[in-house]
Amino acid sequence: MIAEIRLKADEIPCSGCIEDMEMILREQDGILGAKVNYAEDIIDIKYDTEVVDRAAVIHAARRVASISKIISEQ
Repeated sequence: MIAEIRLKADEIPCSGCIEDMEMILREQDGILGAKVNYAEDIIDIKYDTEVVDRAAVIHAARRVASISKIISEQ
């Protein structure tokens, strides 16, 4: 099943880092897509729950940014 999670980061360090952050997230097995919004400090991740679980997705996001909360999940 495909799931999506939206995370609020404490701060995304720089606008130039966005592509690297998205690439690092997409390299994680099971993560199908990642979108980082610098202006709002939001990270959207789409993932396959049959390959990776929610905790591993959040852990991957914490490798690229300090996550303050989960905004939404689908």
